[in-house]
Amino acid sequence: MLKERFLSAFIITVGISLLILFLNNQYLTYLVAIISSISLWEFLKVRFTDAYSLLGIILFLILMFVSFSSFFGYLFITLSVITYFLSSILILSFPLNKTFLKISMVWSLFGFVIHLGFFASLIQIISNNNFPVTVLELESGKYLIFYIVLIAILMDSIAFFAGKSLGKRPFITNVSPNKTLEGFMTAIIVTPLLLSTISFYIFNLPFFLILCILLVVSLYSVLGDAFASMMKRVVEVKDYSNLIPGHGGLFDRLDSHIATFPCFVFLLNIV
Repeated sequence: MLKERFLSAFIITVGISLLILFLNNQYLTYLVAIISSISLWEFLKVRFTDAYSLLGIILFLILMFVSFSSFFGYLFITLSVITYFLSSILILSFPLNKTFLKISMVWSLFGFVIHLGFFASLIQIISNNNFPVTVLELESGKYLIFYIVLIAILMDSIAFFAGKSLGKRPFITNVSPNKTLEGFMTAIIVTPLLLSTISFYIFNLPFFLILCILLVVSLYSVLGDAFASMMKRVVEVKDYSNLIPGHGGLFDRLDSHIATFPCFVFLLNIV
């Protein structure tokens, strides 16, 4: 099982990285649209029928097209950030709110909002027309993608190893029983500090400001993971699909990133 997980993760990581680096912006946009659609399909499919899920994807494709408008792009990103912020209340109060979360309209709305925010934020990065705070040139949008992805990877990895070696106190066990407070605290301190050391190569921002941005985005990485775990417990499934051997579905792998990208772009737009 461990070998299967490692092989799948290696193939996906290398494959996606090469596509991001070598695809032009148009085809990279298509790739992001495909990935977002598959992830939303998995999220809908664990709760609804194939027919309902297909109708949802058709509507999602229309809304993705709308998100190319600056107004709607900002709107979807903002709504995604607000949704994840409010989800912290749902996470802390779970499973008392299980019936509410299982309502069809609530489930659908959550799925659409977070995936539209994810798509819209990546489109902003790829177009790279709205980030005067970045140092790198037009092609830096691709490197910014790797930078944001690294936030969730570091948070997850540091929390895992710190939890294994130092973890004693449980943390949000109602939605994710394997997490520890020590693992979370270590990751939320170390991740922003590590990434802030290379940030002056990417951003025209003061060190303290980028450190604050990284701290908030790191918190959103945890929210993204906890939100996905909570919703799985609502419908009592282990994974959103079996698309990736040893890992589950695409949404299982993207849960943290779907939260961090809109948050990061939202904060960059503010500063």
